[in-house]
Order: sequence, then structure tokens, then C-alpha cells
Amino acid sequence: MIVDLNIQGRSVLVIGAGVEGTRKVRALLGQGCRSITVVSSRFNRHLLDLAREGKISVVKRRVRDASILDELEERPFLVMAATNDKALNRSIVERAKTMGILAYAADDPAISDFIHPAVINIHDTLFIAISTKGSSPAMARLLRIKAERVLKRLIREEDVEMIRLADYARGVAFRHISDAHARKDYIYTVIRDREIMDMLRGKRLEEARARALSILESRYGSGSG
Repeated sequence: MIVDLNIQGRSVLVIGAGVEGTRKVRALLGQGCRSITVVSSRFNRHLLDLAREGKISVVKRRVRDASILDELEERPFLVMAATNDKALNRSIVERAKTMGILAYAADDPAISDFIHPAVINIHDTLFIAISTKGSSPAMARLLRIKAERVLKRLIREEDVEMIRLADYARGVAFRHISDAHARKDYIYTVIRDREIMDMLRGKRLEEARARALSILESRYGSGSG
């Protein structure tokens, strides 16, 4: 079963900064984490650039065993072991579990708390997962590359903006519409509105928001519920 783990406002620790560690960091970006800390003896340019931009924190240290988890000042919500040492990854995951921390090993789905799918990230707004349930992470990545080429042609910029607008409209609806079915009807009305789509296509984002509010007022009244 594929689930979307909510790590909004949570801290995540990634141990290992090689190819797998970098992939995991990229997947975490845009998820609203409170902090992403990467521990490794060496870092590539991409991760160092992210650190300079304040998007992640890096700790230069050689990790030899799972005792690093006992030395943390703050217990993370999630630990991702992505070193090139399978035994080390396993020991990190096992120790994290005893501490009540969600844990994942990049090379050992069987001992992980969850399977990390190959993810297509479109403007940090739309995330599409491809999973083989751990049978072949390599194939999942290859299929992600194929699918990404197609999806980035099919999913237009205005579709992404519509997702953001729908999120805004949903928040407004929860404040003004008490009936769940009416809220759902309102959201679909906004999504299907041709004027709004034309506004988004023309990058008239404030006008699109105003149109969404106008629909709310005309159909449900601003103080409905």
C-alpha cells in the first residue's frame, strides 16, 4: 500500500551523502520539513549548495556505527540510512526503531518501516510515486525517468497553479461551508471553471483567487454555515 507520509514540520536525518543519500534529500525537499540534516564524511557540490542556500544542514563526520543516534541533541521524526555499507544501514535502522523513530534503509526495504518509491516531483506541488514494493528499486527509477518525460509534457503550468488555487479554495470552504458535500461541490466548481483556467493560463493568479471567492459568495454566501 502506497501512503503519503506527512513530514510537514518534522525533522529528518539522512546518514550518507552518496548517490542514494542525495536522491533522498531531493525527495525530501518541498515536503515542508522543519529540518533536513545530512551526516557524512564527504559531500557533493549539490548538497553543499543546498546547505549554503539554507535548505539543509550538513554535518561532516564519519559514521562507523549506530551510536550516532544516541548522541543526537534532538530526536528526529525520521532517519534515512543511505550509506554504502549495508550492515551499517541495518544497524542504524534497528537502533532507530528501538528509539521509536521511523527508519528507512536505502538498500534494505525488508527492514525499513516503509518503502520509498521513485517520485516524480513537479514544481514541489505535484508528486507522483512509482513503486515496485521493493522488488526492484532500480526498475522503479528507470520507469520514473520514462514517465517523467511524458508527464512533464502533459501536465501544464496552469494545472500546477490550479492545484495551488484549489488548496486556497479548500481553506476558504472549510471556513464558510459547514456541509462536507457542499464543500466538495464548491471545489469541483472552482476546478472546472473555464474563466479561472484562462486566468491561470495567463498567469493572472490574483484574479483567479478573486473569481474563486466570487463563486463562493454567489453560490453559498460568504457567511454560509
